[in-house]
Amino acid sequence: MSGRSPEHYDKAYFDKWYRHPTHRVKSPAELSRQVAFVLRAAEFVLGRPVSTVLDVGCGEGNWRAPLKALRPRVAYTGVDPSTYAVERFGARRGLMQGSIDALDSLPLRSAYDLVVCCGMLNYLAADVLTRGLTQVAARTGGVAYLELFTREDRFEGDTQWPPPRAAAWYRERMHEAGLWPIGMQMYVTTASRERVSALERLYPPPRPRRHGARFWTRCARSAGPKTVRTRCAVRPRRW
Repeated sequence: MSGRSPEHYDKAYFDKWYRHPTHRVKSPAELSRQVAFVLRAAEFVLGRPVSTVLDVGCGEGNWRAPLKALRPRVAYTGVDPSTYAVERFGARRGLMQGSIDALDSLPLRSAYDLVVCCGMLNYLAADVLTRGLTQVAARTGGVAYLELFTREDRFEGDTQWPPPRAAAWYRERMHEAGLWPIGMQMYVTTASRERVSALERLYPPPRPRRHGARFWTRCARSAGPKTVRTRCAVRPRRW
């Protein structure tokens, strides 16, 4: 999936990036705020409480507890390639071993109210990401939260991943998969795009057009510097 074996994501890995006070990319409070935001934004789009969640690349299933704190009856399913995480937490946290580009081989529901890919998409090779986004779109019955960073972003944390591409490249992959951005790294499928207003649907930018011997395209420039903490965190630089 990412060039790393499932054994790479062992207890030492999660201890460092999830629990160590110096290296962890997100505190429990930050995780709770992120989960609350994503959950309530999804419910705003759906017009009802979220009842099913698919967490792809879930690690140890850290999203489950804050989700359950807000929606005790939510049905949570996590998928991760880590042998350690699934063997240790699979039974009690609802995790199964698998990869994003092979979701159709797993015993999953046909669709979920909320699909989450947090802190894992950047680790994927381009072909795996492309296939995986199509699989995610097929399972998205409401909203997908897809945390993905581009070469225009700054990074901290575990950045041993393929070099990030331009934002325009990722937008095209999302569009090809049938995913429509609605802001804040959230997406709806083509079939569900009428659930949000036209202004909320952030259409993919126009393709570059040829003008004489040169190519021209419009692009969005970042409003300011920001730091991206990988493995599940993105936030503005604190000055």
